[in-house]
Parts: sequence; structure tokens; C-alpha cells
Amino acid sequence: MSEQDDPNAPKVEIYKRSNVLKGKVGLHTRRDMDGQLDPEKVDQAEGIIKAMCKDCNKSIGEELEKIIRVWVAMATLEMGAKREEKAQEIFTFAHEIKDISALCGYELAAHFAESLRDYVVESTYDLKHQRIIVQAHIDALILIHKNNIKDDAGAVAEELKQMVKLAIDKYK
Repeated sequence: MSEQDDPNAPKVEIYKRSNVLKGKVGLHTRRDMDGQLDPEKVDQAEGIIKAMCKDCNKSIGEELEKIIRVWVAMATLEMGAKREEKAQEIFTFAHEIKDISALCGYELAAHFAESLRDYVVESTYDLKHQRIIVQAHIDALILIHKNNIKDDAGAVAEELKQMVKLAIDKYK
């Protein structure tokens, strides 16, 4: 007589514990679990990013035009609420350039946009000094955009970095 035939034999319960560590690193194989990414949605998102990156330099140019327009108005303003408002607008546009540039592989534009974003709201500088530093960033971004430079290495990239660093070091 086997255990399966004996109705009085104790029942065996098998517990299958989930591997919590696999879940933390995204290795669950079930697709219906909470927190799992739908592969179709991932592919769809990658397609959107790919399409957006096709026109990345154009998008950088559009945001750069906005920065230039606001900078022309801000550069002549004295310290005050209006200047801070304009600085915040440039901050937002520079942040947009940084995000799209980094996403699409325009590392040099992302570098200068992030630096511009940080310097434009800095109010501890003398106005003349801040104007020079911000203008150096904008000039670098214009050059990057016009020449469609992606890589943050190379002779042109190093020269641009050096130019902006010189302005920062001199007028900081």
C-alpha cells in the first residue's frame, strides 16, 4: 500500500517561495505580475524615443531660440523679480535641452545645457560677470547646434569646454 492510497496519511503541502532578489533586479518571467513592464509598451516607447531623436538637433535649435529670446530680455535687467522670472524660463529651456540631448546622444550639448541651467539662476555673481558666463554657454550651444556636434570629446569639444571654463574661472 502506498501513501497515496492511505486516506489517513498526512498531506504534504509544497510551498514555492518566490525569489525576492530576482524581482528586485527585474528578472521575473511572469508578465502579469504587478510592476512588470509590458514588452510591447517598452518597444513602443523605444520607437517614440527613436523618432524624437531623428529630429533632436531641430528640437535643440527650437529650445535654443527660446533661450536666446528670453536672454535678450534678461541680459539688460537689473536684479529683481522680473530678472528672476526670466532666469527661471532659461533654466527650464536649458533643462529641456539637457534632457533631450542626453537622451539622443548629444553629450556636448547636454553638458553645456546643464551648466547653463546651473549658472543662470545663480544670483551671487555680479550682473556683468553672470552675463559673460551665461553668454559663453549660449555661444557654445549655438556652435554645437549649427555644427550638429554630438560627441563631448575631440578638438572642437575641448576648445569649447576650455572657452567656457575660462569665462567661469575669470568671472566666478
